[in-house]
Amino acid sequence: MDSGTQADAPGVLLTSLTDRSAFGFEIHRAVQAPGTEKLPDLPAYVERPHDRELAAVVDRAASGDSALVTLVGSSSTGKTRACWEAVRRLPTGWRLWHPVYPTSPDGFLDTVHALAPRTVVWLNEAQLYLLDRPTDAERIAAALRLLVADGRPDTAAGRHGPVLVVATLWPEYWRILTTRPEPGARDTYAQQRTLLTDTGLRVSVPDAFSAEDLENLRTSARRDPRLALAAQRATRGKVTQFLAGAPQLLTRYHDAAPPMRALINAAMDARRLGHSTALPLAFLADAAEGYLDDEFDALTDDWLERALADCAASSHGIPGPLTRIRPRRGEPAQAGPVYRLADYLEQHGRAERRYVCPPASFWEAAQLTPAAGDLLALAGEADARARFRQAASLYRLAAAGGRVDALTDWGLMLWNIGDRESAERLCRQAADAGDTNARTHLGWMRGEADDGRTARSSRIAHDPEGSDTLHVLTLMQDDADDWDGIEHQCETADTEGSGTLWDLAIMREEAGDPQGAEVLARQAADAGDTDVYMGLAIVRETNRDPDGAERLYEMAAEAGDSIALRRAAMKYRDADDRAGAERMYRRAADAGSVDALWGLAVLREEAGDHVDAERLARQAADAGGPEALWSLAVAREEAGDPHGAERLARLAADAGYDALAGLAEIRKEVGEWSGAERVYRQALDAGATDALQSIAELLRTDSEGLSSQILRYGLDADGNASPPW
Repeated sequence: MDSGTQADAPGVLLTSLTDRSAFGFEIHRAVQAPGTEKLPDLPAYVERPHDRELAAVVDRAASGDSALVTLVGSSSTGKTRACWEAVRRLPTGWRLWHPVYPTSPDGFLDTVHALAPRTVVWLNEAQLYLLDRPTDAERIAAALRLLVADGRPDTAAGRHGPVLVVATLWPEYWRILTTRPEPGARDTYAQQRTLLTDTGLRVSVPDAFSAEDLENLRTSARRDPRLALAAQRATRGKVTQFLAGAPQLLTRYHDAAPPMRALINAAMDARRLGHSTALPLAFLADAAEGYLDDEFDALTDDWLERALADCAASSHGIPGPLTRIRPRRGEPAQAGPVYRLADYLEQHGRAERRYVCPPASFWEAAQLTPAAGDLLALAGEADARARFRQAASLYRLAAAGGRVDALTDWGLMLWNIGDRESAERLCRQAADAGDTNARTHLGWMRGEADDGRTARSSRIAHDPEGSDTLHVLTLMQDDADDWDGIEHQCETADTEGSGTLWDLAIMREEAGDPQGAEVLARQAADAGDTDVYMGLAIVRETNRDPDGAERLYEMAAEAGDSIALRRAAMKYRDADDRAGAERMYRRAADAGSVDALWGLAVLREEAGDHVDAERLARQAADAGGPEALWSLAVAREEAGDPHGAERLARLAADAGYDALAGLAEIRKEVGEWSGAERVYRQALDAGATDALQSIAELLRTDSEGLSSQILRYGLDADGNASPPW
């Protein structure tokens, strides 16, 4: 893109942005404190270790290398502010683009092709782009992979780089998007996983400030009363949460009058059950009635208006629990008022209400939401909770809104509750409208109706490209033992289908023709489906043919199957062939196995190469396997390196694994009271509130330490936990 069109490119120049601009990029306003009236809009920034990791990525982008970095951390931990501080390091000429209109996914897909070189793509709350709308999410992930791969700018070649993509995610969204499915299951997020773990870099943002961070905070607090207030009042190192107003939000929620709390509970349930961030007032108002018991009869006529005003009122400069989303100039008018739930309360609701089933009013009111995607998400949740009548209504509305897959899901629900005729009719409608998944389920349904012989069709039932026609044909020929006829019909049905060969191989195996099964398995592998080897191996193990199973496991490993390669690595290790084990683990890791990275890390640790072991364990943690860091922590503890063990346990905890408490338990079991107490305290500082009770139990066991520690932890005279918060 030449300089003449650069000014028309998406985004704004970074040099034109001020501190006040940050609020337009979804950075939380900080709490107010005495003396803040003349201070900058943003509090002074306290740099932490993750900021240095992020700065290194930004500097590489400034040098011309396109990059994607995702900050992963819980709500209100400072992810977005860290991104803001980092990108403002970029030199003059860089732009910042935040796709939001008309929706985040649509805004991205409509505009990404027009990006200029030296653009920062701002994907705060990246689940909105990579998770919420599956088809669009896959297209966005693919577009981002190509965008980052473009490299340095080359106008003649049509290349867009360098670009820098900065994204933020909660840990639970990272796990959903990066965890590999079980063998045979549909790989829904393959594009997103490759984008986040191979194309991009993960930077973990801890929930709490470390001891060193708190020291830096106290230094910065001398020039900013807001930081001084946070240093004084934030508990367990939760500084950013305090600054973002989390304590006030929780207090307001717990102390709220019943109507206000009912609206918030309805919003919490809607978000945790899959509704998008824009919550229609009509939905919330009708749903809230079911959250009110005896209080409902005592409500005044203006209860809703008063409750909404209470929810929206800001406190100490922080927006309230529910805030109105108003359309901006140029955006289409909304059908009615919509509201957004505060991020911190959303996360709180996901944890505190995870076992709560919403009342009937919630499911009835859900029909008032206009977005087909939201209707489909809530229909699935109603279905899962046996609210079949409400689920059917929601599926119907979602289908009317253009979600053809709602017909398929509706049909599956009816099949499961016994209405098979209606189930097939709905799946036929979906298949006729182009839903390939519906054709898959139709084949399975017809096989079930034939006589229940569906074991052979399990591969098709889990394959989005599977053919129900093929399934019916194979069942038609089954009783005749006409193998030539079966194979001819299958080839006619699907000339390129490795899935066809898979099913035929299983049929041959079950009919007692293992050699024929292996021939077909090789053909399937040549067509790109090496899973057939593992499938046949499992069948043979079940049929007590260990030698035949072993041969197939070897064939799977030769074909690069990651599970078979890991199995081979463990056999080499059991035989004390470390070189062979490492070779197999590396092949499995190259095939995408996170567990193989874990196995490699353990091997390198045992060989004394601690640096490489830690590098591999970090790779595994970034790809969704924090257990690798925990394994190294245990190994370091057993090797007499307590400080190394604690550091790795903290890294594992940052990655979502409860490693600190586990390490403390190990030390407690061998009577290392002071070491156990220190690690429990780290767990407590990291937000594990149950660690306080563990400390109390530890101090009661270590009677000599009890009296000196009672005041330190707020314990009573018997050493029982009495949290000061």
